[in-house]
Amino acid sequence: MSQSAVSQAVALLERTLGVPLLLRGRDGATLTTAGATALAEVRAALAAVERLAACMASPKTLSGPLRVGVVQSAAVRLLPGWLRRLRAGHPGIRVALYEGKDTEIMDWVLAGIVEVGITSRTHADLVAQAVFEDDYVVVVPDGHALARQGSISLQQLNGQRMLLSGGGCETLVEELLAAAGSHPEIMCVVRDNATLASMVREGLGLTIMPELALPENHDGLGVLRLRPSLRRTLHLPHQAAGRARAGCHGVRRRSSGRGASEVMLVRQTKPRRCVSCAGRMLLRK
Repeated sequence: MSQSAVSQAVALLERTLGVPLLLRGRDGATLTTAGATALAEVRAALAAVERLAACMASPKTLSGPLRVGVVQSAAVRLLPGWLRRLRAGHPGIRVALYEGKDTEIMDWVLAGIVEVGITSRTHADLVAQAVFEDDYVVVVPDGHALARQGSISLQQLNGQRMLLSGGGCETLVEELLAAAGSHPEIMCVVRDNATLASMVREGLGLTIMPELALPENHDGLGVLRLRPSLRRTLHLPHQAAGRARAGCHGVRRRSSGRGASEVMLVRQTKPRRCVSCAGRMLLRK
């Protein structure tokens, strides 16, 4: 479309709406407040048309975009296998991954930036299904005074040099340590799990992290159970029916043995829990 055609179309839209959408100046055009609002609504409408087209294309095969917000440990250890199975059955789905902290992922789901999240957090305004569980463990360098113990209490960490995981669990860990009257010396906060494990391996301090975040190679590391144990549950939060922008699928969970589950976002005639039309996925651990 030519520049003049675009200008005429914008002018016609402004006359129809009765408000200016652009501020025109020597440096170009910028959106007015009404223009920014209109742009957001147009994008939402176009996305809805795309999702509707994907829904109508085939009742059995899904296609279209699926935006997933995921914590680092699940992105590395769980999501690749889940997405491989999803793509095998629905090759037309285009997945965009947004890796972040638990709090960031909840904000993304609430804002509609992603259709679904994988996070340890839940929210009263969202529907959430539990999809995975693991324990928090204490990780120490080989040769550490605590390394030979099979389990450890939070009180035993008092005065120890500690590295905090910055992936989202640091607030919970700090609260638990304070409640237990344990005051380790916090050396630094490290967001990347691989970097955190490497720093522990080099003797810079110990850390607490979920089992799923442990590196596959434990060389140079000692992994200790917490006493009493501290359990983490990963959830699949998404918008509820009536709040999601496109509602034609719900969530169903089916157990498939010890430590395993299947979570499907599936088509329902009258859905109670909705995500985008592209958001029907099979997660099997």
